[in-house]
Amino acid sequence: MYLSRIELTAAIANYSQLGLLLKERSYGMHRLLWDLFESKERFLFREENTQDQLGMERHLPLYYVLSVEKPVLESPIFKIDTKPFSPSLSRGDQLAFKLRANPIVARKVEGKKNSSKHDVVMDAQRQFLIAACKARGLSCLEKKSDLRALLFGHADFQNYEQRKEFSDALDVATETAAVDWIKKRGVTHGYELNSVEATGYRWNALPEKDRNAGFSSMDYEGVVTVEDPELFMQMLVSGLGPSKAFGCGLMLVRRI
Repeated sequence: MYLSRIELTAAIANYSQLGLLLKERSYGMHRLLWDLFESKERFLFREENTQDQLGMERHLPLYYVLSVEKPVLESPIFKIDTKPFSPSLSRGDQLAFKLRANPIVARKVEGKKNSSKHDVVMDAQRQFLIAACKARGLSCLEKKSDLRALLFGHADFQNYEQRKEFSDALDVATETAAVDWIKKRGVTHGYELNSVEATGYRWNALPEKDRNAGFSSMDYEGVVTVEDPELFMQMLVSGLGPSKAFGCGLMLVRRI
């Protein structure tokens, strides 16, 4: 395995608008990175920016790529720094990690054989609002966007303090669901979650693929303990969660 840091060449970064065009274009970016590998093996990548990672004045895209194949080292677009990736892991190792993931949850649909997949954050909000409606004898059939308005028309939420308390509880439920998503995956991927912050939730549009296409992402940062080195290594190599082709799933780790 190889871990590479890939940034735009000086000529591209300084004298063209390509950096701006590439920013937040996950689908197109994946295709450009794909050209760096002769065998077209799958790879994981994560987008950062040169300002945060390298202390540069300009805010340009920078990519970390984990691949089976070593990328080509000469490119008219990219500057590429590559090193072998073969960490020696043992049970009990504590690692700081960063992960951008697309957390989803499957829900059974009455009358249908297959479960329906939902964004974890949106699902947590809907489940919380439905429970609040049921507790007050209100209809739960409305769209999620209408449930809050329905609740705020109830006698329980007629002043600012009541609505603020409810909104704060909704935020807690949402954050809990996001954290539970990564915590539960430790059982099958060989780690125990020690601490984590879940931030940066956003919707990522993919206009170059389809007008309505897109995916949600959440940034996780924290500490894990390795419980099963083999399973954990498999997860590092294969990624965690869906939307890997769009920059999700790569867990970056370092010893602490």
